[in-house]
Formats: sequence, C-alpha cells, structure tokens
Amino acid sequence: MSYVVTWGRGNRRPGSTVAELDAALDEAAASGVPRVVGIYPPEHLAGDTSPWDGPLPPALQIGVGHPDRSFVLWLGPEGGIGVEADAPSWPSRAPDIAFDYGGDAIFAGPARARVTPATARQAAREFVRTGQRPTCVQWASEQ
Repeated sequence: MSYVVTWGRGNRRPGSTVAELDAALDEAAASGVPRVVGIYPPEHLAGDTSPWDGPLPPALQIGVGHPDRSFVLWLGPEGGIGVEADAPSWPSRAPDIAFDYGGDAIFAGPARARVTPATARQAAREFVRTGQRPTCVQWASEQ
C-alpha cells in the first residue's frame, strides 16, 4: 500500500513499506514532543481534500512522542478509537496529554489515549500492510 505519513507543519514522508513507516514515526517522535501523525493514502492529500471527506480510502491517525500513552483513530467506515484491553489505567488526576497537530494542541485523555505507544505503532504497521482497520486493538465509538 502506498501512503504518506504527515505530522507537524509540512512534514510529509511518502512510503510503501513498514520500514519506511518506522523511519517516519521515529523522525516524528524524535523531538520528544507528543504529536499527531497521520497515515494517509495519497488521495487524502490531493488538492483541497479533507481526511473527513468521503468517499476516500481509509486512513489512520496515531499519537507519538509520549512515553506512556498514545491513541489510534480510524478515519474510515465505522470510525472509532483504538482501545488496548491490557493498557494500564489512566493515572488518577493526570492531565490530558497535548498532542501537537500542525501547531495546534489536540488533547487526549482517558477517553482517547487508550493505547500504549507500542500498540499504536503496531496498529500503524498493520494498516500499512493491509490497508484495513487494524485488528490489534478493539474499537470504541468516538461519542
């Protein structure tokens, strides 16, 4: 599957292999700042297209750069937030995590940051290999 990995402002890395995905995710996480990373088929980034316009091939967003928590967001049929059944519970009174989304903060707390960084990466790898919604996580509604 061909895809483009995006993060921050203007960072785009095309790829078609898991190794290229891993290199892009490593680069996105290198600053240590939690970031939203999108993994989009090229059609999502053509012209004035929005990842939420339809019908488009499915895409995935994950959080990188936080040592303990991440998220997996499916942008495709049925939508959903990835849930790792064995993830540690959210620490009591812990603040939401601010993930950088092109210069804006997207806050993820216990309702969205429901996976570990390793599981988010595993979901991204599965998506790149299959083009389908990852099966390594359970899925919950965004409501």
